[in-house]
Amino acid sequence: MATHKSDAVVAGIMPDFAQAGVVLCRSSQFVTADDEIVSGDTIQMVPIPKNAKVLKVDVYYSALPAGVTGCDVGYGGDPDAYLSTVPMTGDNMQSYPASTYRNKAAAVSRFLETFTADDTIDILISKAPTKIPTSQALYMAVWYKMVGVLSDEE
Repeated sequence: MATHKSDAVVAGIMPDFAQAGVVLCRSSQFVTADDEIVSGDTIQMVPIPKNAKVLKVDVYYSALPAGVTGCDVGYGGDPDAYLSTVPMTGDNMQSYPASTYRNKAAAVSRFLETFTADDTIDILISKAPTKIPTSQALYMAVWYKMVGVLSDEE
């Protein structure tokens, strides 16, 4: 159960521009190398700053092998906060909150939740038959806004 980091997480750049009505977006790409990813591994995809409210998460995956049927998207405190048990095979895209694979109980409780510390939005590979081959691509985009700008928002 290893943790892998996208270049975006390694860079640590988390836009935290607090301006009324401004929605920010951070995206990343992760390409597997040397059959490194196995069941139980976490890929930290996008850094999220303290005081951010996540509005939308998109995950795109390209041609992951058959059997990668249990992937979750969330963060350290709740690994399936946004998407739960996603079969990431073939060429596809999933979105929170629109996906049928969202963890409904978590999604309701996490909707517009404010991050109280810097964190990352992650993909947990919870079910893969073997190692995920080299050169498989995963992409993520996260839309969020910063709290504390408008008096009628928490």
